[in-house]
Amino acid sequence: MIQAKPIPIQFFDKRPKHAGLIDSFNRKLNYLRISVTDRCNMRCDYCRPAADAYQAEPRSHILGFEEIEKIVKVAVDLGVNKIRITGGEPLVRKDLPQLIEKIAAIDGITDLAMTSNATYLAKHAQALKNAGLNRINISLDTLNPLRFQKLTGSPLQPVLDGIQAAKDAGLLPIKLNTVLMKGINAGGEQSEVAELIDFAVNMGATIRFIELMPMKQGMDWDKHYVSIADVLARDDVQARVEVGDMTTGNTAARYLPLKHGKGDVGFIMPMSDRFCEGCNRLRLTSDGGLTLMFASG
Repeated sequence: MIQAKPIPIQFFDKRPKHAGLIDSFNRKLNYLRISVTDRCNMRCDYCRPAADAYQAEPRSHILGFEEIEKIVKVAVDLGVNKIRITGGEPLVRKDLPQLIEKIAAIDGITDLAMTSNATYLAKHAQALKNAGLNRINISLDTLNPLRFQKLTGSPLQPVLDGIQAAKDAGLLPIKLNTVLMKGINAGGEQSEVAELIDFAVNMGATIRFIELMPMKQGMDWDKHYVSIADVLARDDVQARVEVGDMTTGNTAARYLPLKHGKGDVGFIMPMSDRFCEGCNRLRLTSDGGLTLMFASG
């Protein structure tokens, strides 16, 4: 079972100047993910609890933009240079470009990114780019409209429009994140892996396939889990990807090159090949909690 636990961050009075943030596992932390809201307009089956079981934080408990700005300035002084805006769905937060502009103006930040489900992105992509957002990751688990509606409770077309808007605005590189679920978008005749790779190539985006984690009580994880190894064994995937030794970057993803044309396909394996020892990410929750997440058990 994946468990989220706070990890103590150790500060050493005698550390060298600019040594940065070091946790109790001697990991240097230079990446801060900021949840600007715990609310989301989607209810993806693998992510959110049932409607009657979910209680959002009162709005009075959510950090204001000025508070977030102050925390980011302190984090940058301590060695953080990468920021990612997350949620919930960050675009349900009113006036989000104003926060992006505040953060983008802080000296020392080398990368300012956001993760979104893209349903509201068509409206806001250009404003986000103008405010200083560099790039964006977008969740896209299926290209089948009926399947998408059933999985998320929302229509697919606004997401596709949002992806195009991000491309047009120059929020590049675009990374598409797909959670693999046997019987839904992976495994057997339902598999959309090859189709999703083709879509990403046509959009000039990089797609990353993510193993399903047991995040939600009551979900039949055993029924829907499929490993990256099983996905790579498919003929239609091997026709598109050079299967071999994966390259690593500065994220949890491992990459294989496309067989035809330029680009890579990413694979994130939290269950079959855990990467916790290399984690460099702090999480600032929407109500002001600061945690370092890891997998255990």
